[in-house]
Amino acid sequence: MESISSIDAIRDAWRPLNEAHRAGRRFSDGVHLRLYRALSWADRAAVAADADDADLAFILRMISFNALWGQVHVDGGRNLRQSEAWRCFLVDLAAHDATRRNRMLPGLRRDRALLMEIYGSPFFHREWWVEPGAEQLGSQTKIAGRIDEWLELGRIEHLFRELVNRLLLLRGQLIHGNATHGGKTNRSTVEPAAILLDRLLRTTLEVLVLDGGLDAELRWTPVPYPPTDDA
Repeated sequence: MESISSIDAIRDAWRPLNEAHRAGRRFSDGVHLRLYRALSWADRAAVAADADDADLAFILRMISFNALWGQVHVDGGRNLRQSEAWRCFLVDLAAHDATRRNRMLPGLRRDRALLMEIYGSPFFHREWWVEPGAEQLGSQTKIAGRIDEWLELGRIEHLFRELVNRLLLLRGQLIHGNATHGGKTNRSTVEPAAILLDRLLRTTLEVLVLDGGLDAELRWTPVPYPPTDDA
């Protein structure tokens, strides 16, 4: 399987598209602005990773992803939960990807070991933090046991639903100061999550920039907090 492009390589591929959008006065279009923002955070995440700061790299990659999928509202004014908005974005992008280079599902299959670490850990389960050792934690083993089936059958929606829930839980812990920066006790969650998120983010950006995903209808508009002359 071919390697994933670096953020620098993806940015190089994005440069002519960026110039074309600017020439066409499309800078504030939803898709352009979202990718512009996402790449800015992905660049900084790469620097943090090079400095062995898994906590910061994870947070910055989550922000980069949020720039792509974050929603103000949907038709009818119904607000999507963050987990639902991100999952829908990934599932819809995977459907586009399946008709092109087919990067996303093979990427998940390649990263099975990382998925097993994340799906099988009780620390990615909200119930553990409410009542450690609760009976509900048995679902962790059941879910981890389904990974190979989901990967074989291409159950993208199942895979992303469980992954998104776990990554958002970790994001909440770190962003709200409910963990220690660089703490030894949470390396088993932060480090695999940061690595998997890096690989998923770069694959996502490949699909968007290299495989025409920017032209897919992925709820690009409206963009939260669009730039104005005053801000």
